[in-house]
Amino acid sequence: MFHIRKTFPSDILQLMKIEHSANQAFAQIPQLKWLAESAVMSSDQHLDLIQNHDAFVAVNAQNQVIGFLYAEKQEDDLYIIEVDVSSEHQKQGIGRQLMFHAIDFAKQQGFQTVTLTTFTDVAWNRPFYEKLGFELLNPQNLKPYLKQKIEHEVEQGFARESRCAMQFILS
Repeated sequence: MFHIRKTFPSDILQLMKIEHSANQAFAQIPQLKWLAESAVMSSDQHLDLIQNHDAFVAVNAQNQVIGFLYAEKQEDDLYIIEVDVSSEHQKQGIGRQLMFHAIDFAKQQGFQTVTLTTFTDVAWNRPFYEKLGFELLNPQNLKPYLKQKIEHEVEQGFARESRCAMQFILS
């Protein structure tokens, strides 16, 4: 059993552990193994996201954080920066509920769409978001901020052809 609440600075150490734990799934993919070995966001980066953007956590009955989602306003869109669920709590619907929470939040705030960038060919990425109702966007017709996000990801070491942008249109 879990529920979703706003993220607090006191959650940061748990968030860093969750990010590291979630990244371990990439160890099974040879070309992405480097992600499992890379550093997580710093506590200052987490604090900035909590204070200046939209941040939600899933917590269990003992109020332990087991997943998180960061999002930011981009034009009329709510852009999902990151979603992570600890490895021991994956495949239990927590990521799905965090995404539905973000979608509901975006509707309440008057956003037009929810957007994100993700891996095109990782099973728990693009196919996961498609099951939630996200649509793949044509790379030629991306909004400028989505083009910038993908460019930044390429600069960080991601293969351009491995990345895509998706949207969920709010009605």
